[in-house]
Amino acid sequence: MPSGNILTARDVLNLVVKGIDKTTLEIDRTASGWTSTLAQGGSKSGQGNIWTSPGYQCSIRIMSKPDGSCYARVYNGPGGGAPGEQALNAFGKPGTRGETHFSLLP
Repeated sequence: MPSGNILTARDVLNLVVKGIDKTTLEIDRTASGWTSTLAQGGSKSGQGNIWTSPGYQCSIRIMSKPDGSCYARVYNGPGGGAPGEQALNAFGKPGTRGETHFSLLP
């Protein structure tokens, strides 16, 4: 499934909406030239990484929760939820917390 050609928020949203697992999504980010930094996680969100697109237009936060489940959130900026950035829903628009958390396949 990795194509090495996933560069925009819309590309990532298409993958997470259709269903993808954490490992494949991270492999695809690497193949597409995205960079990864450690994400600050809490007791509920767990640990993860923020992946930033090569042109810094968007980012995706991929988190592994303490219960073993994983989720992703796509943002309209490079900081994975930094001040001023908005999480995007399946339509590429800012959305509620429930609309912008995409469960990843096991």
